[in-house]
Amino acid sequence: MILKFQIIKSVVVDEVKRATYLKAKIDGATDDRAIKMSFNEAAGDEAVHENTLTHDFQSALEITKVILTDYLAPNAQTSGDNVIYYNDKDDDIVEFVIVVSRRCNGTLSDTLARLVAKYVEDYMIYQWWLKTTNLKQAEPYLQSLTFDEQNIRRCFVLSGPSVPTIPYTKTLTAKVDGSDNGGGVTIELGNKETTLSYSIDDSAIDDIEARSSDPSILEVQRSAEPHAFCLVPINTGVTTVTIFSRHSDNLKREVEITVTKEE
Repeated sequence: MILKFQIIKSVVVDEVKRATYLKAKIDGATDDRAIKMSFNEAAGDEAVHENTLTHDFQSALEITKVILTDYLAPNAQTSGDNVIYYNDKDDDIVEFVIVVSRRCNGTLSDTLARLVAKYVEDYMIYQWWLKTTNLKQAEPYLQSLTFDEQNIRRCFVLSGPSVPTIPYTKTLTAKVDGSDNGGGVTIELGNKETTLSYSIDDSAIDDIEARSSDPSILEVQRSAEPHAFCLVPINTGVTTVTIFSRHSDNLKREVEITVTKEE
């Protein structure tokens, strides 16, 4: 199964600027000496800032590819360089194409895109604080990167395989020589042609078996005809033939058979 998701560069960069701007405003409000520091902390629209953010954005994407390496759709590329190419239609859009098992949860496609975007944001903010020598501020984002990666990998956890529905019969009727003899059946000892037939649901798998409670009196054999058993008397006496489903303990029918001497 192929999944596609996109990361919008401008949205990610704006989020990084917002996070660093808030920190800078807080620092600038504490005392006048922090104003200069706050200016350097906030990622703005200056060319140097933009180039730095773009570089860190690209680096974060490459690390993300490594995280997703088991799922990235392969291509025929045989050479590489350090030039970054975005989507053919818009250099603000980065598209990921991954190949996953059909047991992966497709509803997590949007979640995966948001988690990857968060990973990129946290990586960029982490790098920003490192570059501005604010190691204390960078530390929480380093921890977030580990958590982000774990969540990304959880998106690929396979759901349990679906249990196939096997159409076994839910109903069962039985007749001896075409008659439904609820009170029992009498067979003469020399009669070798008594048939126990049964009916099951249309299109159901035939899993019906039959057994005699006393094979020394009567044997039950599978007939060459479909949905039928042959009843073979061995000795005189009374036995019970049970016809049943191999996949349901509750689906069975019983017929009392009396074997008598030939008249």
